[in-house]
Amino acid sequence: MKKIKIFSILFITLFLFSCDDFLTRDPMDTISDTPQFWNNEENLRTYTVGLYDQYFEGWRTSWSRTDWYSETNIADWNDDNAQRGATFFTKITPATDTTNWRFVNLRRENILIDRVSKADGLTEEQKNHWLGVGRLLRALDYHKLVSKYGDVPWYDAPVESNDMETLYKERTPRTTVMDNVAADLEFANNNIRVSDGVKGLTINRDVALAYTSKVMLFEGTWQKYRENNNAKATEYLTIAKNAAAKIMDGGKYSLTPEFKDLTTSISLAGNPEIILYREYVEGILMHSLMSFQNTEAQGNSPSRSLIDSYLSSNGLPIYQDENDEYSGDKWFYDEIADRDPRLHAIIDTEGLRLDGVHTVWAGSGYFTTRFVNEDLIDLPGGKSSTNITDCPVMKYNEVLMNYIEAAAELSALGSYTLTQSDFDKTINTLRSRPSTNMPHVTLSGSNLSVNGIVINDPKRDTDVNPILWEIRRERRNELSYEGIRFNDIRRWGKLEYSDMLLNQDLNKGAWLDKPRYVEWYNNTYSPEVPLTVEDLSNVRLDREGDEGYIKPIQVESNVRIYSEKDYLYPVPTDQITLYKSKGVTLSQNPGWD
Repeated sequence: MKKIKIFSILFITLFLFSCDDFLTRDPMDTISDTPQFWNNEENLRTYTVGLYDQYFEGWRTSWSRTDWYSETNIADWNDDNAQRGATFFTKITPATDTTNWRFVNLRRENILIDRVSKADGLTEEQKNHWLGVGRLLRALDYHKLVSKYGDVPWYDAPVESNDMETLYKERTPRTTVMDNVAADLEFANNNIRVSDGVKGLTINRDVALAYTSKVMLFEGTWQKYRENNNAKATEYLTIAKNAAAKIMDGGKYSLTPEFKDLTTSISLAGNPEIILYREYVEGILMHSLMSFQNTEAQGNSPSRSLIDSYLSSNGLPIYQDENDEYSGDKWFYDEIADRDPRLHAIIDTEGLRLDGVHTVWAGSGYFTTRFVNEDLIDLPGGKSSTNITDCPVMKYNEVLMNYIEAAAELSALGSYTLTQSDFDKTINTLRSRPSTNMPHVTLSGSNLSVNGIVINDPKRDTDVNPILWEIRRERRNELSYEGIRFNDIRRWGKLEYSDMLLNQDLNKGAWLDKPRYVEWYNNTYSPEVPLTVEDLSNVRLDREGDEGYIKPIQVESNVRIYSEKDYLYPVPTDQITLYKSKGVTLSQNPGWD
């Protein structure tokens, strides 16, 4: 049964962030800015919880789309989904962008930090805890800004509206900002309480450490691949690795036996893999993610690129010469046989879902079910905006993947020596999950092997060393559709993976032999009106005739392509104009007008 204690937390969150107009208000409109307020821990808790859904938004609410799965830019601008209608990168600089170029929450965090630092009614432990929470939230806010815009103005104190000199200033260099973020994270990791509030629903030290591993992994790899700054890359990746190691060494978390339970459970309370989650309660706070996958045709659905990334159950890439287990992709049931069970956890294994056959079809033929709880699909909570499955915001499996990637990157930089133990406590631990049960990898010099065979994926990007390639594969398969892939390929300098011309497997789905499929369907289901090949005319292939790979977008001019400027978001033009009116030059990102 879900804890009723979350009701007050969710009510506060909804109250504070119920509409865009309210989000633009100064927080002094909602609190009494007096010493008495800031000396009360419950007031501090209420204030900080009001910021949670800015950083730990979960699956959002009602019919709002989430970055998990599809239909938002972050969810779609990658190589996981083939699309009937391509989602394009931003083409022109927007006049305004209050969603991304946004500093209102930084003011709230700086107010918290400023007022708590001056509070005289708190013990030193209480003060440091809440300062740590404030600095963690500020670090997360700056990480979001820097990841999108690069250099951004740094503010470490509340700025009054009449302080023009401070309010309007040039962008601070990215590394300076991220050095400050690293300092904020270090303070948070040293001072936030080990336990505070409801486990899994409130910020504690493990939450801070987990996000430190995430933020610093992003920035460390960005510095390596985008800025060619190996010194900073080493510094940040070391922070990421050490933060993840502290959680791993703490021994408080383990993997839940069933992989799919992470994204389909009505309650995640007490789940041993969960570090932070968002709780959904019937009649109070609900979402629609499961309904999107249960009731809607999937114009965006798993790409050939994603499906091919899953290994055979012998642990080998499907196209590796030594792999005698893979039966090819010319028939769906052959293709999914003897594969990594995590593939079966994200798609409907009963068959292809085709336009002209199924009401709820998939543009690529592969229909994803990552978030569908089979026990709820026929209930109101499975077909409406009243979904109540909990969202795993931060999980132990991501921490394990953060650790092994940071360790491997440091090894490539000559700052760490990988050992078999690193893989045993990360990838091999993940593969030992009872529902996954995949062969373990062995470190073999500059490669990984499985069951005595060196892994040699013929589809490996040759710019990526074999060990990192397999780590990135494991990350993709373990964390699929969690809103992570787009930022991963950005920080690796691999945005070309999301280009539908450069990556042909992105605009490609299942192999379909239409006559064979029609014969199979009619024999299997004996419909009153037999299916015909003509019924499949809306399923377009990559070649002439009735056999080929499903190709959702046929016209080359309609596919998504990327350019170098797409690695960073454009600064909105109204901000450049506004700053100019104050006598300050706010520079634009490269490639944007």
